[in-house]
Amino acid sequence: MLPISNPANLVVFHTGMPPLGTWLVDFGVPSLLSIAVTFVVIRLLFRKELCKTIECEVENAKLGANGKLVLVGLALMIAVLLTASAMKKDLGLPTCLAALVITTVVSIKSKSNPITLAKEISWGTLLLVAGLFVVVDAVESQGALDLTQRWLAWASSLGQSMGAMIVGFAVGISNNIVNNLPLGLIAGGTIQAAHTNGLIANAVLIGVDLGPNLSVTGSLATILWLLAQRKDSGGEPGEEKLDVSFWKFLRVGVVAMPLALFAALGGAILMQMIFGQR
Repeated sequence: MLPISNPANLVVFHTGMPPLGTWLVDFGVPSLLSIAVTFVVIRLLFRKELCKTIECEVENAKLGANGKLVLVGLALMIAVLLTASAMKKDLGLPTCLAALVITTVVSIKSKSNPITLAKEISWGTLLLVAGLFVVVDAVESQGALDLTQRWLAWASSLGQSMGAMIVGFAVGISNNIVNNLPLGLIAGGTIQAAHTNGLIANAVLIGVDLGPNLSVTGSLATILWLLAQRKDSGGEPGEEKLDVSFWKFLRVGVVAMPLALFAALGGAILMQMIFGQR
């Protein structure tokens, strides 16, 4: 819905980020349609599980002082992100500084050693992200952008609506092969080099955002979420170690992703018909 909602948004448009008003017009309706379709699909697929009884008598857990402090810190980080985005500044450094400030304040108040937080960092994921960026440079050095530009020109020649559908689905499925961050970088480079804008560029972004819902390899966010679910909670009540396998995720994604992607692309085409090319 917003430019800062997904890191992939930033790498796709990079320095060519549309104004917020234009962004909301282009992606507001597609976002709402994709959410509605995904909800309906999940509701139907898990209808049996949702009909089962659940434990109603649970302990009322109150948010402690440190929890409230973190909540304020998150609000501060959101404000920093929105301000930096509105001023068209890079978001990495402001976000990092806000996180360091929050960590420092919480550590001082709770009299805890911030070094222990290092154990909670998924260092393997950081190496994965670094490797993905190296892969992008390697692929681009072999002339991949020339191939992707020619392919984008071919898709565009089929007409805006048909081209948008083809581009959106091709990008969406490709995310699950190489991950949406490197694909977003390549797609962003292709869009800028080919001076592509309007509906086709929007279809690229929609594919980058929704395509990863197909499988666990599609996006960094999914990988981080699965790592968090698989962590041992240390016996905390109400927190159980969960393991969502590749195939269990795929069985849902293979239904939910194409339908949501089709709805979002249809919404983007509708917005283009109503408001025209901007």
